[in-house]
Amino acid sequence: MLEFKDATIEVGERVLVERLSLIAKDGELTCVTGPEGSGKTTLLRALMGFQPVKEGFVSVDGELLTVLSAHAFRKMMVYLPQQMQLLAHAITESEPVEEQTADEYAVWNAVLPSADKAIAPKPLSAEEIMLLAEKTLRDAENKPIVIADEPTALLTPELSMRMIQLLKAQAAMGKTVLVASRHPQMIEYADMIVRL
Repeated sequence: MLEFKDATIEVGERVLVERLSLIAKDGELTCVTGPEGSGKTTLLRALMGFQPVKEGFVSVDGELLTVLSAHAFRKMMVYLPQQMQLLAHAITESEPVEEQTADEYAVWNAVLPSADKAIAPKPLSAEEIMLLAEKTLRDAENKPIVIADEPTALLTPELSMRMIQLLKAQAAMGKTVLVASRHPQMIEYADMIVRL
């Protein structure tokens, strides 16, 4: 279970999320939606401990998420980033990526390229994105929390439905699934909708 209680999140001088309270329950798909720039991705970053909340708190299974505890909580999470090409090494035969220090892009799902390096991974096809999402979730079957940022954004209508079914199946296994999305089908199939 993930909880935001009266959480206010600022980026620079701009308040993106103000006094938000929500509970994303185990066994449900929760969709955070809103217009572009409304703070959906920032909310996910706060949940993963990369963006502090100015007021209120974030908790995971009833335990307060702090700067010191965030790393431990991230080990419970599997993350499907909006830029899925950051995970592309998992489906290619390229050389293994050298171990990096834990940074924003290297703490989930095995080893990701470091954000410090100038990387420009080639774009993935819709089919590759879907394959990568399936593999990532399969490899993290023991993680009880799934976080996805706009997982259907670059998919065809057919693959979008397959992605929704994949995420719903994760929730059916008792996992907490939190998705940031503006996709109408994702919103329609969510168990709970939070509008920013």
